Amino acid sequence: MTLRIILLLCLLVLTARAIGATEVFHTAAQQASSPKYVTLPDGHVGGICVDLFRLMEAREPALRIEGDQRFLPLRRLEKKVQHGQLDFICGVGESPARRDHFIVLTPAIFTVRYHLAVRRDDPVEIRSWQDVRALGQGGIILINHGSGAIARLQDIGGLIIDSGGISNQANYEKLLMKRGRFVYYLSPGFESDLREQGLADKIRILPTVMEETPFYILFHRHSAPERLTLFANTLQRLADSGELAALARRYP
Repeated sequence: MTLRIILLLCLLVLTARAIGATEVFHTAAQQASSPKYVTLPDGHVGGICVDLFRLMEAREPALRIEGDQRFLPLRRLEKKVQHGQLDFICGVGESPARRDHFIVLTPAIFTVRYHLAVRRDDPVEIRSWQDVRALGQGGIILINHGSGAIARLQDIGGLIIDSGGISNQANYEKLLMKRGRFVYYLSPGFESDLREQGLADKIRILPTVMEETPFYILFHRHSAPERLTLFANTLQRLADSGELAALARRYP
């Protein structure tokens, strides 16, 4: 056997080992979830989660994340992770129900602030949920279908919630048609979304922060321990280095 063939075989063995050592994790981009996932001018999907995935891959060569260039509705995404068809969801709030069905990785990847928005000609000012309750049928809150915030608002009690809209755009249209008093969404993301929709002159975000909640990565409950450890350790290393916090600051 010639030296050239021996070297080629050695290279093939090393390549096969390298491929075998790579752990591939599958996910999907969540629809209507700016700034976690946004469609860039070139048609690719970007956002906090996509930037995070690329940081994780750069930090840990044995880790690769696939699927972030296709969108799925949140409910479908949750079902696919719950049934093991995908590995994880990036950037959602926790709840007792989610803790029953998923593994919640720590640390949180960023914290969001929820605000109410109204038509720009609406003079209403809100300082607490009691102010919303006092409006009765005149205080309908529009929120995206499948949003994790729905259960939290229901727990508050006394609020009238319309979660029929499948996207921010659908709820903005309902708001402007006076089929609701408020749109409930998160910041970072709210301001830029209104600008991108060309609605900043028609809808205003009220200044009161109605809630703050950390967003996490949720994994399939029966994930292999070694895969989960690889992913979690890489995320923790980014947090320890300050890169995770720096990433969140890029999306004010």
